[in-house]
Amino acid sequence: MKYPSTVFLAALLYLILSTSACVVPQKVIRVEPDNQENVFWYQGQAIAEKKQDSIVVRAAFSHANREYLIFDIEVFNEGSAPILVTPEVMTIINNAGSKRRAADPENILLSMDMQQSRQEANAKNAAIAGGVLLVGAAVAVAVSDDGENNIDTDGDGWVDDRYSTADVLVDAVLPAISLGLSFHQDAILSSPVSELPTTDEAHFWQDVVLRRTTLRAGEHTRGLIAFPRLDETRSLTMEIPVEQQDFVFQFVQRVYQP
Repeated sequence: MKYPSTVFLAALLYLILSTSACVVPQKVIRVEPDNQENVFWYQGQAIAEKKQDSIVVRAAFSHANREYLIFDIEVFNEGSAPILVTPEVMTIINNAGSKRRAADPENILLSMDMQQSRQEANAKNAAIAGGVLLVGAAVAVAVSDDGENNIDTDGDGWVDDRYSTADVLVDAVLPAISLGLSFHQDAILSSPVSELPTTDEAHFWQDVVLRRTTLRAGEHTRGLIAFPRLDETRSLTMEIPVEQQDFVFQFVQRVYQP
């Protein structure tokens, strides 16, 4: 008796899985300020605004991903004394009274750095165990002795290096710095979500979130705040403490399942 080949069985299994798999659409989240809030509109987006003494705070829903509800926050210091804005003390509360703190950018960046350090150590250990470092060094010496890969680009008799790792790092860092500077200088909700880094990227927590900032007289700051998702609730209360003032915003959440 002749049995089907392994290739045929693998192709059949792939066909069955690809035709039977079902992808469930992700929930669509919409959050707007409650009707009682003082609201103005920008490009179809409602922005709530409150002023207490010499401090003005604006809050608007930006977007949601699998983990977070992300809001766009702006704080103005119209007084003469400096004020401190600290995102990690901001909270969001559902209609059952359950309170969630905003994600702390500094803790997340520290966690990312530690994870990267562990990954680099594991990779080096694996390379050492496999003898990859020795082979790589031998190849590097052989290539460096081969003049065919070296080019005198300016005719001065000296050989210039090709595009290096340092060049790659510079090219990666400069766009991130540019993004951060432009984002914080733009008006609230002026940056398309599609152009922002995701919460899985360090650039998000370094460059576009609201981080601990001292505002001197006449200064303002703007950035994103990420709260854990609360899909089960319709009403959301956001508390933004700034110095001795507590700014409270009421939002209405709608969750759609396509």
